[in-house]
Amino acid sequence: MNKRILVTGANGTIGLHLLRELKQTPWHVRALVRSAENARLVSSLGAEAVRGDFSDLPSLSEAMAGIDTLVLITSANPQAAQQASAVLHAALESGVRKVVRVSAIKAGATGPTANTVLHAATEDELVRSGMEYAILRPNLFMQNMFLATQTIAEHSSFFFGMGDARMGMVDTRDVAECAAKCVLSDHFNGNIYEVTGAKSLSYFDVASALSPELKRTITYVPVMPQDVYDGIVGAGWDEWIAGISRDYAQAYRSGWGDFTTDAVSTICGRPPRSIKTFICEVFCAKAALSVSIGPP
Repeated sequence: MNKRILVTGANGTIGLHLLRELKQTPWHVRALVRSAENARLVSSLGAEAVRGDFSDLPSLSEAMAGIDTLVLITSANPQAAQQASAVLHAALESGVRKVVRVSAIKAGATGPTANTVLHAATEDELVRSGMEYAILRPNLFMQNMFLATQTIAEHSSFFFGMGDARMGMVDTRDVAECAAKCVLSDHFNGNIYEVTGAKSLSYFDVASALSPELKRTITYVPVMPQDVYDGIVGAGWDEWIAGISRDYAQAYRSGWGDFTTDAVSTICGRPPRSIKTFICEVFCAKAALSVSIGPP
């Protein structure tokens, strides 16, 4: 088998961990990047950096040359389906055999967010393409807690719009490792997996798990979904991102994400990482690098 992989979105949270996983294999890994800085980053993880852009079709075709398996990761944005379509077209034209797609929780044409609908369109195009595929739909990322590092540091509290809803939160490292397994084996081809943690948790549960690790009481303060939108726009962020953040908050608070699956165990052969493991191994270590978590 031709052991050559192309990863898009390789400089993101999932993509970087995926590169670390694939570095340990005999496969040749190529990463599509847009900047010299990202090229240096992926190269440091053993990948061949190729410059390209979703809107530059010749660069996509060049990146696809000789590739067996494509890992398709796109960021959340209004053009995501169009971007993914360009990549899939280049893959099909270049003879790529298989695509591992990192999609979104419950992707569907009638889903509650614009992001949900865009991912559904890409999934549909991939399934109809004739290429082999495996699709991963992650639940809420544990790593979203990094959005709260500043308020935790300054006020020992954090704010999200999910109310008291429970969600099958998943560590993005588990998502990346699932993607790596799907790259390395055809056993998972033709399947769509909702990827979750082992236990459905509320942000009240997360606060309770954080408190002993930070040696002080951490409080979760629920806000309304519209407050999420207003806060993001007020901070100068994109209105589209604000809109899907509001809509996701509304969906999650209704119980939309309150489920778990055995996807990680099925694909990786081990249980998903727990919220305590995420806090100890990732959150406390990385949060301390960017912002002091304060005294007890």
